[in-house]
Amino acid sequence: MKLHNIIKGMAFVGASALMLTSCDDEKLLTTDFEETRIPTEVQLHVSEILPVGVGMDTTLSYTLLPLDFPDREVAFLTSNENVATVDPDGTVHGVSVGEATITCTLPIGFGPYSNVTIQVISEVVKAESLTVVNTTDLGEEGKIFVTDEIQLQAQILPENHTYDRVTWHSSNEGIATVDENGLVKCLAPGQVELTAITTDRSGVKGSIVLDIVPYIAAESITIAPLAEPVCIVGGPVALNVTYTPAGATLGSVEWKSSDETVATVHRGVVTPTGFGTVTIIGTCVETGEEAQVTIEIPAGWYVWNAANGFMGINKATSWISNNENPNIENGVWRVHFPDAGTGKWRRDFKLNCSNNDLFQMHKSMPVLAFRNTVPTGGNNTWDVRDSGNPKDNAGFPLPDGTRLIMIDLTAKFAGWDAFHGFNLFQLKVADIPNANVDRNKAYYDIFWIRTFATADEAKAFATADAEANPIQ
Repeated sequence: MKLHNIIKGMAFVGASALMLTSCDDEKLLTTDFEETRIPTEVQLHVSEILPVGVGMDTTLSYTLLPLDFPDREVAFLTSNENVATVDPDGTVHGVSVGEATITCTLPIGFGPYSNVTIQVISEVVKAESLTVVNTTDLGEEGKIFVTDEIQLQAQILPENHTYDRVTWHSSNEGIATVDENGLVKCLAPGQVELTAITTDRSGVKGSIVLDIVPYIAAESITIAPLAEPVCIVGGPVALNVTYTPAGATLGSVEWKSSDETVATVHRGVVTPTGFGTVTIIGTCVETGEEAQVTIEIPAGWYVWNAANGFMGINKATSWISNNENPNIENGVWRVHFPDAGTGKWRRDFKLNCSNNDLFQMHKSMPVLAFRNTVPTGGNNTWDVRDSGNPKDNAGFPLPDGTRLIMIDLTAKFAGWDAFHGFNLFQLKVADIPNANVDRNKAYYDIFWIRTFATADEAKAFATADAEANPIQ
């Protein structure tokens, strides 16, 4: 690595830095010099991987924390000058195709630092257009109130553009501010324009105008009880909140969770984070009036479907097929077979768990089941590490011609108090004979994957679901 900034102002602390004074034959050690301080954090304002074209350059921006730290000087280093160099001001030059790591650190050679991977590419595809859209639900009235938070998104064309990052600007920060991620905080009534500008030097930008209406304080609220428990992988749940007066501003209510390891809450929207029971409390800022609701997130209860994309709250609770995320089509996970030629069909799917990310099942929900159209024949085998690898080729037929395939791990929990971690949950859909797959429809569908208390409960649920929602 090459250090481009010259180290300045280094204080050498040694014997000469200490003063010994004499007073009545006593030697007193005095340390009246100022204590050396260093910043606590270096932040690079850039994506983790930054593309740069060969022969092109880009300048990195950074922030030192705390903001009141007097010395703002940093140093930039490159891991590979044959791929990318960097100037003292943070300007990166693309030299040849490849990857290099640029480090932003302190000139003294130690302390906080931040890295970015520079990906030097042969050609940069610049933006041609940019549209700013609001992704926040404004409710039935469609109004934006003071204290509201609005999430903006920059949509850039063409789709194969190189740089996703944009910079955001507000026409009046007294009315609304916008951060580097496009999150707008509405501060005062009025009209404000928020602009996104591309960072690829194309000059392309886009904007949106927001009309912010005055703050209306909530005097009281009521929260309707939830009709059923919340599933940990079900995603955020919006509480049914009634505000008095009806047009009260959402930001006039403060929200709190009794246990954020179970669920968090933001403006009446609850996000599950773990199993357990949690109380969500809403307090009217102006009047102090409170309302609360109790939410249960049952241990071991998982429901994956198209609504959550068969994804969970982390890697270990998300499903993949041959290392690809689920492909949602027509409200189901459609798993496409690669062309088998004259051989046999295969396409597995599994939980993305591992030795480092165990999937936690609970003894109260030991049955894992899914409704599907997996072709019969071949080798449809559960591969569940630490379970004895039970097999179920035929599955349980459902009224509409779909099937229920499940594995009952009740016996596995003998001697366990609650949870048991697994590093592999996979269904091998392999060795399917050519005759069992229509080449014009070379895929199978998964309607849902769920955990149940018993196999009978799973069969009853799947049968009722097939009758109410038959295959199309």
